[in-house]
Amino acid sequence: MIPILYLSHCGSSIGGGEKQLYYLVTHLNKNLYQPIVVCPDDGIFAEQLREANIPTIILNLPPWRKVVSRLTRRTAAAKLTDLAKKHNIQLVHTSDSWLNPYLLPVKNQLNIPVISHVRNILTPAQVAKYDFDQMSHIIAISEQSKVPLLESGIPDEKIDVILNCVDLSVFQPNPIENDDQSEPFIVGIVGRIEPFKKQKTFVEIASHVAQQCQNVRFYIIGAALDTPEHRAYDKEVRQLVSEYKLEDVVHFTGHRDDMPHTMQELDLLVTLSAGSVIAEAMASGKLVIGTPIGSTSEMIVHGVTGWVLPLDSIEAISEKIFQMAADSDRCKKMGKAARKHAEEAFSIELHVQKIQNTYQKLIETNNGNGV
Repeated sequence: MIPILYLSHCGSSIGGGEKQLYYLVTHLNKNLYQPIVVCPDDGIFAEQLREANIPTIILNLPPWRKVVSRLTRRTAAAKLTDLAKKHNIQLVHTSDSWLNPYLLPVKNQLNIPVISHVRNILTPAQVAKYDFDQMSHIIAISEQSKVPLLESGIPDEKIDVILNCVDLSVFQPNPIENDDQSEPFIVGIVGRIEPFKKQKTFVEIASHVAQQCQNVRFYIIGAALDTPEHRAYDKEVRQLVSEYKLEDVVHFTGHRDDMPHTMQELDLLVTLSAGSVIAEAMASGKLVIGTPIGSTSEMIVHGVTGWVLPLDSIEAISEKIFQMAADSDRCKKMGKAARKHAEEAFSIELHVQKIQNTYQKLIETNNGNGV
């Protein structure tokens, strides 16, 4: 077996990136590859990996670019290189591109290929700052996230676009359809409560819909991290709900560990920041309204499995929600189309096979002609 080292953004919480990494390392062809995961801290994600019998090592990797890390990052990089050497690692794959600088000492000292996974829309400055030109290969989760790399001079042949995946056996449509028209129509947004997820905009949308329809409820699913910035934003979101007098319309569920069941509770998902939650909702037979950011436009089939609408068009998003709340037959039809599309485009098997194909080419090239 070929040992592959993975770098995770964190071990103490589970976000979209951690979910995708988990799908990958637990579904690799174990006859060919042996995954080893490095987490910078311990906690729920590291424990999940250990429960799946994935070798997991806790190694603090301080943020490379922060001034406070200058005295510790070199030591951490040396430890990572020693770890790779000890386990005869043949390839390193970081699930978070902000960890790119840690890959370079491993690549240069051990002469092995390194892969960076791009899950964000980068700026040209970030492409340069995080050494993407020195990566052996790059995996982007959308064509949109590939564009800044190309514009910064990264060769097209060094980039693969591989969409996020979802466990279709876990995320499934609710087997019992609710035909009770008196039940509220449930619209959800999923993710950490933070500015990037735009929950305040979601509250604005809820305010618009509530003026037209009294039978729609909005769920904010997720919690804020315990940092000053995130606590402050969480407070702003709740204050906005209070200002609009939406306490009976907008509900905060907090963090949920039962996402497959949570998705079944929804009628429609709104995402204002893209991510693997789109695949989870569609696999659960839910239509999705998103904005043209990240992989959203490539995951949602506009008009068939949901809609991709401009972020600044709160009225347009609100109108679509109002239409779906009033047309349960159309909502169900689009939900079934969403599940079918998820089966065709977002399976773990397809996702993992594409990444394994990349591994094979890199390792064969490295063994024959250098990285």
